[in-house]
Amino acid sequence: MRAMMYRGYGEPLESVEVEIPKPSRGQVLVKGQTSSVNPVDWKQASGKIRLIMPNKLPCTPGYDYAGEVVSCAPDVTGFAKGDRVHARIAGINGGASAEYALCGVDVLTKMPDTMDFATAAGLPLAGMTALQGLRDGAKLPMNDASERVLIVGASGGVGHLALQIARAAGATAIAVCSDRNAGLVRELGAQGVLDYNKPETFSTQPPFDVIYDCVAGDAGKWCGLLTKSGRYASCVPGVGTFARKAVSIFSSQSVAPVMLKSNAADLAVLDSLFGAGKLRVLIGKRFPLSALQEAWKHSESGRTTGKLIVDIAT
Repeated sequence: MRAMMYRGYGEPLESVEVEIPKPSRGQVLVKGQTSSVNPVDWKQASGKIRLIMPNKLPCTPGYDYAGEVVSCAPDVTGFAKGDRVHARIAGINGGASAEYALCGVDVLTKMPDTMDFATAAGLPLAGMTALQGLRDGAKLPMNDASERVLIVGASGGVGHLALQIARAAGATAIAVCSDRNAGLVRELGAQGVLDYNKPETFSTQPPFDVIYDCVAGDAGKWCGLLTKSGRYASCVPGVGTFARKAVSIFSSQSVAPVMLKSNAADLAVLDSLFGAGKLRVLIGKRFPLSALQEAWKHSESGRTTGKLIVDIAT
């Protein structure tokens, strides 16, 4: 099968032919249709985060995967050949940048009938990060949340999904993004938009119960906008966020770094929201598998709107 691989940290991706893997206990073999790019992919490849997220080299990167089941390990039940499925592949290497991939049933769900493969690949990692950040990190009630929520980076991969999840929970959701994406986030449900190029407008806002930072992880920059018992969470936590979390025990405000825990149950929650018409994945741009390096460069620019999709079966 064809796969994209890098042989060492900082080395370029190359297209290689490797053997199709065989599923072992608790796994299914999936023939891929689509994958998606997440910043963690190229950050791992650079070697800059190897102390916390090392790779086994050589590495076939990527975590989001959508396709059809080809075969199952003997112990697997609930899945069969031909099922349309998607997952955030577990483990340190992923393996989603290939024509076939192994997925554990603990992270795998069947796609809703109305879901296309681009949406299916764009949803797992970003969607679960959005859901867990709001629900677990920021303690936002998922039913009848009568709270004010600020989503920083609301037009990005995680942010645009967090915005919709907050709205589905019943919260008043305010978006932070550039002015050029204001119309887009309003279309996704934002009830107010703040241009990050105009920080002076932030201080005129009533305080927020929750701030979910999907951009820089600078807790000190945002906690002043919280209520006295407000909660800040970040899916890109910096050193300052961890430091502020350490001292938050002396404050009524809370600070939470968000570390994704991939699991089928949370992916099923996202699938249900999609099925109910409350969640959609914004597709920013699509690339063939052979242009994965180009897709990474686009992601590295920091100007991505929505999700970058990789078409495997082309």
